[in-house]
Amino acid sequence: MTGLEQDMNRISDGLSIVHALERVLGRRFSEKTPQWTDLGFPVIDRGKYAIFPLAVARAQEDGDSGRAERLSDMRRSLQRSCVHFFGGDDFHAEMGLDAEDGYGRKLADAGAVVTGPPRECLWCIQRFAVVLAHSVDRQRASESLALHIVPMDWVRYRPINSGTQREASRYRRIIRERDAADVVWSWPL
Repeated sequence: MTGLEQDMNRISDGLSIVHALERVLGRRFSEKTPQWTDLGFPVIDRGKYAIFPLAVARAQEDGDSGRAERLSDMRRSLQRSCVHFFGGDDFHAEMGLDAEDGYGRKLADAGAVVTGPPRECLWCIQRFAVVLAHSVDRQRASESLALHIVPMDWVRYRPINSGTQREASRYRRIIRERDAADVVWSWPL
């Protein structure tokens, strides 16, 4: 094993996770949140949402961009594969995540790497959004790649009966849940 491989841990296969999510979450009209651990992949289970770690690497040091490039290559490869299997083309996935608002803002505040338009890609599976997030920790010591599975309303809210008091209450609950979400995770290198 080379020094470069020792400094990057591949944790899971992202495409296998997305296919498993499609099988489990793809059941029409399922209101039940799945048991994330039942999917058989390493997961950070946070109840209503989950983070599936894909890889971690030490952040690049001066003059050493190999590890960071490998993580970026993994992200681009997974993005292309997900676009092929789950929608979109090389210019957009099912939709882009706005780094200035909502869940995209939470990821950006936590160190998400801006990858150009769309900044973060996401795919929709029934009432969930699958977000591919590439982040750098606050100490700039390590980078990570993960799939965040969150309720669709956290990234794209569509009111059922806009203008009603019930819908206003629902919207406030969605914002409160999304704002309380913890998007930061770590994995031992």
